[in-house]
Amino acid sequence: MGHTLTDRCTRCDTGRLRRWHELSEEQLLLVTRLPASADYSLEERKAAHRWCTRCWYEEKEGEREA
Repeated sequence: MGHTLTDRCTRCDTGRLRRWHELSEEQLLLVTRLPASADYSLEERKAAHRWCTRCWYEEKEGEREA
């Protein structure tokens, strides 16, 4: 399965943004400790956020600039 350009991390430009269900158990543990965990509920993050597992950038759906 190919990945689109919108899957590419806008911060490091090499990592791929992954949804909650695509993360491993260890990655999920890290995600729950990122700074955005203070700003958004866990349920919102699970539903509408993606993470780069290379630089740990967190993107909320709809935030990407055109």
